[in-house]
Amino acid sequence: MHGIRTGRAPKRRARSTVLTGLTALALVLTTAVTSQAAEPPPSAATTSSATKAAGTGNETSPLTAESGEQCTATAPGSKERRAGAVESCVTIAPAPAKAEPRTGLAATTADVGSCDITNPGSYSYERFSYCVTGINITYILRNDNGVEIGRGTLAVSTGGDLSPTATTWSEQVTVTMTSAAGDVTALDAKFRPSCGAGCTATKTAPWYKSDLVVGGSLTGTVTFSSPQTTGSSASFLTSYAMYVTSPGATAVDPNASWNNPRQIRCDDAVGGTSVAGCAIPSFMAELPMSTQGSDQGAAVAAYLWAQRNLTDRWGLNTPMTRSTSGIADRTSSTCGSGSSKPFTDASDLIPTDTCAQFPFAEVKEGGTDGAQCAELIPHYGTGGWVIFELGGGASTDTSQHCVRAHVAAADKDFAAGQLEDGFASQRVIDADQFKLGLTASIDGSHAECLGISPQGARPAGNGWILNTTEAVPHVNKNDQTSAAGSRATKATACLGKQLGPGSEAGGDITGWQDAADYRTAHGLTEQLSRCHLIANILGGRISKNLTPCWQVGMNTGAGSMWDYEEQVRDEVPLASFGEDDAILYEVTPTYLSPDSTIPVGVTMSAEIQREDGSVEQLFPTVYIANTQTGGQHNLGN
Repeated sequence: MHGIRTGRAPKRRARSTVLTGLTALALVLTTAVTSQAAEPPPSAATTSSATKAAGTGNETSPLTAESGEQCTATAPGSKERRAGAVESCVTIAPAPAKAEPRTGLAATTADVGSCDITNPGSYSYERFSYCVTGINITYILRNDNGVEIGRGTLAVSTGGDLSPTATTWSEQVTVTMTSAAGDVTALDAKFRPSCGAGCTATKTAPWYKSDLVVGGSLTGTVTFSSPQTTGSSASFLTSYAMYVTSPGATAVDPNASWNNPRQIRCDDAVGGTSVAGCAIPSFMAELPMSTQGSDQGAAVAAYLWAQRNLTDRWGLNTPMTRSTSGIADRTSSTCGSGSSKPFTDASDLIPTDTCAQFPFAEVKEGGTDGAQCAELIPHYGTGGWVIFELGGGASTDTSQHCVRAHVAAADKDFAAGQLEDGFASQRVIDADQFKLGLTASIDGSHAECLGISPQGARPAGNGWILNTTEAVPHVNKNDQTSAAGSRATKATACLGKQLGPGSEAGGDITGWQDAADYRTAHGLTEQLSRCHLIANILGGRISKNLTPCWQVGMNTGAGSMWDYEEQVRDEVPLASFGEDDAILYEVTPTYLSPDSTIPVGVTMSAEIQREDGSVEQLFPTVYIANTQTGGQHNLGN
């Protein structure tokens, strides 16, 4: 069990007076994300659509090598030729994956934007950065019989930070000699970058002297420029070439080269007062928008209501697409004369009443006939924003595709200004898709995760469980004739007061034969198990919730998954765990490579989300290795 919690804020369920003739619908939305601006009274629960359950992080793409093995004859009379080498050959490939030791502390403090060291040779991306580690370049000397007589390996890493307000940037490059054998004791490494049309590499030499020995490193920067004129845009790849030789030898042509797999885009096409800048367009932007208090937050609160209550969930589950043309027509269709149901002025309730539409007129998805929209009046009460739906009845019609909100003109302008600022800060140009992270103070009565249901989630009691998978080439890695399959990638559960039924583990799951082969090969007798990512006592079931593991070590025993599953199970029946509270529980397997069928371990975390919007840690992020008792044999492959 976790320690006794002290000093908790008392539960509160603030309600504002219901306006006559209107149906008051409190926003059943709570997400524990810190507001980007000061929110009013502590009694207001800060909520956001940038949910932890559906959070975003960096993205990866595999290395794209342009060159295979490149071989050249050694020069007559050279040191290599005198040693018997008639040719030198260079190859480029990702470094072998290594399982990094992790602790709960490491898992919580890892830099989200850092390169993925468990997947060497893959580029990591955010909207304004890219990097790669673990590019191995191997130099081999062979004699006239084709026999290898020397070998050296260089490890390359590189990364750059783009600017939303500049079209020049630098990239730091590091090369380290990691091994040498035979007649190769040192290497020279020249590095040269380039980029596609619309871009120029302005500094191409990160260093001018080489002669690396094992353990030695070279670090330097290269720079790029992509100047733009008003309205222009250029997308291009950056490319890299290396000239690897023995010291003193001359490489005429590059013998190792690769491309950054994703394009960079520089533009001066955002519009307004925005200046030119650059971004990774394939990494979808997420624009922030906040109520920033009760005085001007009505439109933002209405947008958040729409995002969380209506089926399309624009900007949350479904991206929106910026469209710089047709804005007036889309405004008219939803809020103006183009609507088959006129927007009725409510200035008697809201001075300077105006129509705030969602999706926005600034996006392609906007412009739905106003007759198909929910019509809202946001009101700030003692506990946060309350949304009154005109003619809404006792429940919300989630099939509606849009919202028309009655808000003061200043509130609409306040939200519009944030949208424009978001386009500029995230470099969202015409036809770009983006998501929208909305933050508001909400008068709510449910835990954060109970107010959402991610795509693909299944009901579990009064909560839900989402299991995700990814493809693997073979269901058993050791059997290359076995069929393609899938492996579990993450299990997320929103567990309420009522837990759903689970199921016992069974079946020939992915990696099951691999696990048996490992045990046999090492002469072990310990019992294997099919570990539930979400325990069956918590409602876990179905095959994609299972992964091979050691029964005693990872599944049960001291320091196992069971220790933490018990904490979750024991919390739910407590009197202090309310009917509208929930536990957001996540279990993520860690694999060595794209074809792995058994994880080297799992990361687990759990937080208690209260009905009043507060969040408490049930246990910190922990890493459980897939080892048997004693920890000598990790089942991961």
